[in-house]
Amino acid sequence: MQTSNSYSVNWYKWHRLNPSSPADSDDSSSLGQGYVMNGSADASPVLGAMPQEYLMNVSGEVSPVYGATTHSSAANSATTVATSAPPAPTLVGSSNGLRFDLIWDSSVANAPRGFTQAVIDAAKYYAGLFSNKEVIAIDVGYGEIAGSRMASNALGESESYGYLTNYATVTTALSPDGFTFTAANAPTASQFFVTSAEAKALGLVNPVSGLDGYVGFSNLSGTGFSWNTAASATGSNFGTGPNQFDLQAAAEHEISEIMGRIGMEGYAVINGQPTYTPLDLFNYQSAGVLELSANGGYFSVNNGSTNLGNYNNAAVNGGDIADWASSTSIAQSNTLGLTKGFYDAYDAFTSPGVNGQVSVSDVIEDAALGYRLTPAANVALLANYTAASLVGGASLHGAVVAQDAQAHNQQLLLSNPHA
Repeated sequence: MQTSNSYSVNWYKWHRLNPSSPADSDDSSSLGQGYVMNGSADASPVLGAMPQEYLMNVSGEVSPVYGATTHSSAANSATTVATSAPPAPTLVGSSNGLRFDLIWDSSVANAPRGFTQAVIDAAKYYAGLFSNKEVIAIDVGYGEIAGSRMASNALGESESYGYLTNYATVTTALSPDGFTFTAANAPTASQFFVTSAEAKALGLVNPVSGLDGYVGFSNLSGTGFSWNTAASATGSNFGTGPNQFDLQAAAEHEISEIMGRIGMEGYAVINGQPTYTPLDLFNYQSAGVLELSANGGYFSVNNGSTNLGNYNNAAVNGGDIADWASSTSIAQSNTLGLTKGFYDAYDAFTSPGVNGQVSVSDVIEDAALGYRLTPAANVALLANYTAASLVGGASLHGAVVAQDAQAHNQQLLLSNPHA
């Protein structure tokens, strides 16, 4: 809802980037040059085995960094002064599945009680949902991101390392999960940006090495608001007071962006080429026609036949292209399986006093990016959807659970979503 107390969960400025030392991607390989995309939707070269890598921060500053296999964190360059040492890194998840390596900046020493546990529980939720055997390494800041100050109206921000590739590589990697791509206007000859975490999930790069990105959360200084740091590993939260924001939902939002939940829609220009992301291939204007703009669209996994949620009209409202529509109401997104009165954790905007939740549509969106649901998570997801429907959430006429033969994991495919 658009009020004076409404905040953007993540703030992007969409504009072109002319890197100081661009290098062309290699079309002969499945993945080209490594890049980092920041909260300004800019990208700059990360040269990996090549001579030089670059990092662009939220302020749009481009600077060289070294150690491409580790992408050194900004733990010692935070803009806030820590009163004590930060916690040791936290490894979340099973060694046989999806894990998160949470690296705490020194700024986290100033965070309120419960801050680290809320972020940990957000990571635990994803680690319990998906079975991809990879490690997603994330640097976590409080009141800053990657050592830089956050935008004044942002609750959270993310920066992602990633790679440039092409349409064929992306669609080939996603096809074993049952997804097909037949849109009439698909950008088949275009350049694609894939975050390093998603590249790991798709089997395109080493699944365990390297920092994948940065997240930062506002300290809310001078706003009159505070964080609700209560959390659980269920994807839902409770107890957000009238002058509080839901930290766990904000963490789920930002972590999912590191995982690849970002959109470019050709608005980001890298090395002179309009660039897209895998999620752009699931954003439709109508059946069989992709949105390919910042004007909203809707999420679908069956060529636009089924609307699983409305995207934010970033051209009008600001905020992120890949977040759910939420500038006027928490119901505006029309996502599935959301408990009545909760806002969707992937919404573009939120207000104080509202609890957040990861919806069924959110989980399907993550699965569309190459993350494979565990069988147990698939059953729990359907149960959660049924419970939400009984208390006023969106209704579902039918659900089809398809077996992913390659990974021996179930993938949830929805049809006929609205009554």
